[in-house]
Amino acid sequence: MKTPLSDLLPTLSKAILRLPRGTGPALVMGSAPNFRLPQGHDGGWALVTVNASQLLAETFGLPVPDIALIRRGILVGDSEQDFYKRDLLKGRQAKHLIVPIWPDVEDKLKAGCRTFNYRYDTLQALTKWQLANIVWRLSGKYHVSRGWHRKISTGVFAITLARFAGFAPVVVSGFSLSQAGHGYDTRNAFRYHVDEDADLLRRMVRRGEPIYAEDGDFAAESGLPLWQGTDAMMARPNGDNGQGLEASS
Repeated sequence: MKTPLSDLLPTLSKAILRLPRGTGPALVMGSAPNFRLPQGHDGGWALVTVNASQLLAETFGLPVPDIALIRRGILVGDSEQDFYKRDLLKGRQAKHLIVPIWPDVEDKLKAGCRTFNYRYDTLQALTKWQLANIVWRLSGKYHVSRGWHRKISTGVFAITLARFAGFAPVVVSGFSLSQAGHGYDTRNAFRYHVDEDADLLRRMVRRGEPIYAEDGDFAAESGLPLWQGTDAMMARPNGDNGQGLEASS
């Protein structure tokens, strides 16, 4: 009898991030129009952006993202939306660029970045198995996408990755499971993957991960606790749960 792949996840394709182990709080910045800076945010917080949300970060005077997650289509795709996002991100940069999911050599992604002068200190692509391993370690869920409708969004994976990288607390803003559109343009973009996103977030909450929503609406629809500042957070457990989260040192 074959061993189920879910039983192999503790050792299969274990993701080691090519960035320093995270410490302290992180702001994960989505692209929804409801973005606000969290209570207590200051220059000591790490910044994690998703696709083109770093444009919003600039309007709030935030620095270059510590981690930018950008879907592969933006770097190498040929759809109208891909070209549009490349134009938005032209000439920008991140300290650490992470691309999920990419099965090919990273040189192709690097070449794609050069076409619109997107710069970075490090670039790392994750396979679908590495993504599944990260999701499993944070949520206990076995997730390997079998179709676009069953994927988790890049944004919710960014939340998961921020915690995997070691940041705590992780506070998310500019996210919505119901509100369409982006804060950096007037295109009323539809939100996909809502059910998968909601399920993953609720699983991480049940496991005690220190992940918080900045606004009440997203807290209500996602199940994340509402961020009320560092003092309130100190009363909660640290949420590590012995999952062996790893980044390089």
